[in-house]
Amino acid sequence: MSQRVTIEQLADWLKARDEIALIGHVFPDGDATGSTLALWHALKAMGKQAVVCLPGGKPSLYDWLPGADSIFDTEEGTLPFVPNTAMSVDVSERGRLGEGGMKLFDSCPFQGVLDHHKTNEGFGQLYAVDGDAAAVAELVVDLIDALGVQMDEKMAECLFVAISTDCGNFSFSNTRPHTFQAAARCVEAGADVSRITEDLYRTRSLGRTKLLGVVLAGLEISQDGKVAWSRLTDDLLQFCGANQEDSEGIINYLIEMIGVQVAVLAMERKEGTKLSLRAKAPFNVARDVAVPLGGGGHDCAAGVTLKMPLEDALKKTLAVIRKALEK
Repeated sequence: MSQRVTIEQLADWLKARDEIALIGHVFPDGDATGSTLALWHALKAMGKQAVVCLPGGKPSLYDWLPGADSIFDTEEGTLPFVPNTAMSVDVSERGRLGEGGMKLFDSCPFQGVLDHHKTNEGFGQLYAVDGDAAAVAELVVDLIDALGVQMDEKMAECLFVAISTDCGNFSFSNTRPHTFQAAARCVEAGADVSRITEDLYRTRSLGRTKLLGVVLAGLEISQDGKVAWSRLTDDLLQFCGANQEDSEGIINYLIEMIGVQVAVLAMERKEGTKLSLRAKAPFNVARDVAVPLGGGGHDCAAGVTLKMPLEDALKKTLAVIRKALEK
């Protein structure tokens, strides 16, 4: 049975460990990437052996982060050492580790979890979860303090990216005072806000730009205007010269439309269909849609992967949404 612990207790547990694998979730975003890298830098500063493992390896969107070249793909390759401690970071439930990540996590005799998803019921031996945090990076800032490590510029840059991307550049409803305080700590430690903002929000490849246009052109909306959805197939990616990472953020355009309460972006994946979900309060898209379908996430931002063709998965998800809206 998993034991829920405080950040301080998790820090004490890490201090007693070595040969640590930090594992993020499938389709790693800015929070998973930046948070694992920041914690990796902190553990290295303590003289510990550590490695960052992400399904699919480093995301190209964040390959400029300090230490990104040291990220390993959980689905392939050999690690530089055999870990005896696994720490999942920003992983809402065990299945989100991916096949390789689960195998690595289970192979370690010591297992910890650090997360900020309210739907996380705990797995591994011990877990620290704060569902009110806008990003798991907020918790990593506190964890680094509890480890007795001085935050440096590399950690600060990784953490600022993680915080900013998961709270919509401080615009989402999950942004709280501690979010700003954690970001301020990063700026004090040397994070270059202007350059990071340029890289994150004001730079877009041709393929990413074309993909945005094509996905929005295929937008559909329910008769009452409350639900919006679109599709992203492998053929569309190939047509635009884009990759899966280029889809990040597209769903926000759907939920931002006037009158829309719930938005869905259905994306083809080799294991089935990934459905990215967004909502406007008070609709709880994690509790009412993602969890019943086997996924998880936050009140207004969640997701699930269904092992079925895209059209079938989209039809099933829209049915759950309509039923929830009727309530």
